[in-house]
Amino acid sequence: MAQCSSRALADNLPETSDFNGNYSYLKRLIQDLKGENSDSLKKELFGDTEPSRSLSRKDMKQLFKFFRKIEHHYEELSLPPIPKELEKSIRGRSKADWLPWELEAIQKVDVWREELEDKKDKAKSMLQSTLDKVRRGDKLD
Repeated sequence: MAQCSSRALADNLPETSDFNGNYSYLKRLIQDLKGENSDSLKKELFGDTEPSRSLSRKDMKQLFKFFRKIEHHYEELSLPPIPKELEKSIRGRSKADWLPWELEAIQKVDVWREELEDKKDKAKSMLQSTLDKVRRGDKLD
C-alpha cells in the first residue's frame, strides 16, 4: 500500500493550497487507493481461499424466504401462554395467596420462557449456518 500511495501522491500534486484544490486532490487520491486495494480488502474480509460471490436473484429469494420463515416462527413462539397483565397480577401477590390454577399458569410461563431461550439459540445457529452456506455458494434447504 505504501507503493500505491507514493505513486498516487506523485501524480497531480496540487499547485495551490486552497481548500477546493486540496479537497479534490485528496478525494482523487482516496478513490485511486480504494480502486487499487479492493481485492486486498475482499481477501481481508473473506479470506484468501474464499471466492468473491454475488448472489443471484434466485439465491436472494431463497434467503428472504428463509428470513420470513424464521420471523414467522419466532412470532408464533413469542406469544406467552397467558397475557402479561395476568402474569404481572399473579406475581404481584404473595405465593401463599395463589390459587392452584394461578400456580399452574406461572409454571407454564416459566417453562415457556426457558423453551423460548433454547429456540432463540437454535434460530441463531440456523441463521449462522444459512449465512455460511450463502458465503460458500451451497444450495439453501
